[in-house]
Amino acid sequence: MLKSLLTALVPAAMLALPSLADDLSIGHSKGSEDAPITLIEYGSVTCGGCKYFHDKIMPRVERDYIETGKVRFIFREALRNDVDTALISMARCKGEDKFFAITDAIFERQPEIIKTAQAGTVLDTFLDIGAEFGIGTPAQFDACYENMNIRLDMIEVQETADLYELRGTPTLIVNGEEKYVDKDFESADAFAAYLDAQLAALSEMPADPAE
Repeated sequence: MLKSLLTALVPAAMLALPSLADDLSIGHSKGSEDAPITLIEYGSVTCGGCKYFHDKIMPRVERDYIETGKVRFIFREALRNDVDTALISMARCKGEDKFFAITDAIFERQPEIIKTAQAGTVLDTFLDIGAEFGIGTPAQFDACYENMNIRLDMIEVQETADLYELRGTPTLIVNGEEKYVDKDFESADAFAAYLDAQLAALSEMPADPAE
């Protein structure tokens, strides 16, 4: 059930947070920097709720909001376990232009990843996924996993999470505010309606006289 998959998506209140203008470069971005809505996902590639959001919600968001300049999407990795760390090391290893292609492949194989991790054979799955991207041998995987620049960048992402009261994954930040409303995550249609409401509210705001 989606409510159980989307971990901890019912906060006591929506939390207003400091401006993120200085750190929107942190993470992995799609869409126009001038988009009226910035949607940040703190997600784990081994999280069932994140796979649901990736598979069921994001295709609609990409088509109708990111590609049309309405939403800028930023993915920030939430590392819940060693498997997450290994997979994100792989995803980062070939540069930002390959990051989403690699994470797409990871989400597609998530059930197999979890099964082989439990069986102690997950490295074979890593290499099978990575082979398409030039990470098909243990030495190539080790070069990604042991890359200190990648590790430092991952730490930087984790530090941004301290701005928020993350209660689980996926955590979504919409224009600097945490939003957890179950109905907004139940379907692509429901989430699209939520985004439409946010866009409508922004269009009704008075113009800044300083601009």
